[in-house]
Amino acid sequence: MRKDTHGSDHLIRNLQRISPENSIFNVNSGRKAFLSLGQGEIHEWLDSLLPNTRIILEPKIIGSGIGIQYFNGKINKAIDENNQDITESVRSLKNIPKIIRIKNRMEIRGVIYDEKNTSNKNIYTELVEIQNYKPQLTRLRFCAFQIFHCNINHFQSLKELKKLNFEIPQTEFTNFISDIEIYLKCWKEGKLFKSYPTNGIVLKINSRKLQKYLGENNLTIHWAYAIN
Repeated sequence: MRKDTHGSDHLIRNLQRISPENSIFNVNSGRKAFLSLGQGEIHEWLDSLLPNTRIILEPKIIGSGIGIQYFNGKINKAIDENNQDITESVRSLKNIPKIIRIKNRMEIRGVIYDEKNTSNKNIYTELVEIQNYKPQLTRLRFCAFQIFHCNINHFQSLKELKKLNFEIPQTEFTNFISDIEIYLKCWKEGKLFKSYPTNGIVLKINSRKLQKYLGENNLTIHWAYAIN
């Protein structure tokens, strides 16, 4: 049977060479491993966007953010938000692919979460256990939601991650800013993203070109926003 390599070829063509100074795994650079999402006055952010800007909505999953670096198709290194090496612990998680079809250096971001906790109420105590990170807990799962140094739009990058056998978050999308309040109401009523422990919704600009235009600073991504 012929293997479908179209998806991986598309990803390979759009992966940039990762310079050491820009890699989240360069702990000696003093660079913060993971930039924060925008938070605060959502309407000001939405008003700054052009009409019909496509926005992807994802669950803001409660858990521990991590980065994984693959090289020659294998896990090379994994770090947590404090730049601590957690490579061996990450390799022990069952739902993280140990081998992928991409030989290029590839860096992804995601979150480790407790699949047994699906509440969006009183969730902050459960976060402590995940942050302590006990790999023997088989209920821990990894959800991937970003490919660093890649020139494809956000929704396409999620599709590429899925083709590589990563779990990706449930998504919704809209071109209408007025829909945001409806989605937020559905989340608060437990009708949206109920498969995960969540404390909000993440809004992300789909267009990679617009993401680059909005950019980031030393602390915050300007093309993604968290609301609750």
